[in-house]
Amino acid sequence: MRVIGMCRRKMAEVVRTSRRSRNFVVTAADAVGPSRCVKGIRVSGIDECLLDAMALPGARGAALVEWISGLALGRIGEAPGGDHEAVAAGMAEFARAAAEHEVLTADGASGAGTPVEDVVVVTRDGYHVLRFVEAPYEGGLFLHLWLDRAHANLAMAMLRLRGLAERLVPA
Repeated sequence: MRVIGMCRRKMAEVVRTSRRSRNFVVTAADAVGPSRCVKGIRVSGIDECLLDAMALPGARGAALVEWISGLALGRIGEAPGGDHEAVAAGMAEFARAAAEHEVLTADGASGAGTPVEDVVVVTRDGYHVLRFVEAPYEGGLFLHLWLDRAHANLAMAMLRLRGLAERLVPA
């Protein structure tokens, strides 16, 4: 098993709780350390958040993505098709479309940020859950969690993802 990145002890816990062996990859797009800089604002807890996401039953991969540029700020696990960058860019395009589409924003939701909280895509063998993260600048971030449909509990994953997103606060 190959482990790249930070939090090797925490990673060992995730590996022990997983149902099958996987290659785990944790990377940072532009910083080294426990927090990342996004448009001049430090966001902390990315590695821990992604590690916790992978502890969910059926988790295959997770990423924190900036939804305007499509840049993955952190990622772990597998990627559909094996290309993390392409998945981040494609999911960012999908997230932008969902967050800005007039049908989904027509209810006049007040407040800052996107009126869309979660997007769930169901495929034959998996779930893709996108959870938008409140950010103090134009655009924002979302967590992308890829789950194995045979082993995942979608409701539990959505609840846990909400908690993980709330922990990602500007430092």
